[in-house]
Amino acid sequence: MPLILKLYSLIHLILLPFILPFEILKRAPKRRSIWLKEKFGFVALPGFSNQQKTLWVHAVSLGEIKAITKFLELVADHFNICLTTTTETGRAYAENLVKEIPNLKVFYNPFDLGFSIKRFLKKINPSALVIVETELWPNMIYISSRSLPIFLINARLSNKSFKNYKALSFFFKPLLNRFSAICVQNEIYLHKFKELGVIPDKLYLTGNLKFDITIKFLEFEKLQWLRRPIIIAGSTHEGEEELILKEFVKLKYQASLLLVPRHPERFDKVYKLCLSRLELRKNTLILKYSEIENSQNKELLKDLSPYQKVVVVVDKIGILASLYRIADLAIIGGSFIPHGGQNPLEAIYWKVPVIVGPYMENFPFVEDFIKEETICQVKPGDLAHTIDLILSDKILRKKLVERAYNLFLSLTGGSVKTLEIIKSTL
Repeated sequence: MPLILKLYSLIHLILLPFILPFEILKRAPKRRSIWLKEKFGFVALPGFSNQQKTLWVHAVSLGEIKAITKFLELVADHFNICLTTTTETGRAYAENLVKEIPNLKVFYNPFDLGFSIKRFLKKINPSALVIVETELWPNMIYISSRSLPIFLINARLSNKSFKNYKALSFFFKPLLNRFSAICVQNEIYLHKFKELGVIPDKLYLTGNLKFDITIKFLEFEKLQWLRRPIIIAGSTHEGEEELILKEFVKLKYQASLLLVPRHPERFDKVYKLCLSRLELRKNTLILKYSEIENSQNKELLKDLSPYQKVVVVVDKIGILASLYRIADLAIIGGSFIPHGGQNPLEAIYWKVPVIVGPYMENFPFVEDFIKEETICQVKPGDLAHTIDLILSDKILRKKLVERAYNLFLSLTGGSVKTLEIIKSTL
């Protein structure tokens, strides 16, 4: 393994000068120096005010951090937490969590190079490393496991990853067996890890931590004027806004559509797309959420009579989960293009009926919801018809939300199970 790691590290080091300029420029100027320092392991001492042990928790992006928010809240009662993340949206969300979890510190994850990892470990001095889902960085795992227990939690394996790992089993089998415990989402993943050669005693079926969510109640007073029904298209990707708008204009009644792009850098592009659509111009009010939020009076919204419909591009991060509460219907983004879908649980949490597209493979549990007829899965061209069907049939709508919510509740509790496994090891 060390010889393979040396080769891997050499390749990583050779590629780094080519990657660095692109990655630096991706970030806002005020973030660049922080990102660069922390990626090489130059971080400030956490400076926790208590004497609790510290856990290093690594979650790559916004989705993974949202999935473990409840877990982090539970962990904070027993440990201090140094949370590392990769993406800017993940970092922003994690920094907001600090307001609720004071003994949480947030950093960018160090480059997967020996000197960066060792420098980072020396600074934060953790008692264990907890990796979320499938973030298998070889140096991070190998170096940390020499002195710490390490855990893989909320673990999953896509079919593609499973095939790749199996083809390279000489590398991944010993790497995976360096974990003290691997806590998996379901039995399918459990069998996959067994097939990869993981020692069975290291495997635990804990369920999907995404189900353990608590979402903040926000009022959204400045959206009370929106025309009902309100349809929220959440976490949309390139190409999806176009098709959702196309279906939205087919609706014959008054309605509001809130478009929430997944990536902040696309906010302006999506807004311009809405303005460019000729069929929206005559009878649709098109606004940015920031315009509504920043308006000090009702002049902007005083007369809706010329407009049959309203489209709002939500250009603010971190509010989608709470925003679903005001919806009459939720459309889940990432599912109408070959992306694999986004998380529908936030809408189900608020008892909002959910529509997804054909591509939800990133969230295998959705198959159970579809089989139980609690989520509607449709092709893009059937979206308008399905919206009409759900919104016009109160009995159908009630059946969808009640079944979905009950199934959701039956799958909660993974965070507590996972924490108990970590505590028992430490």
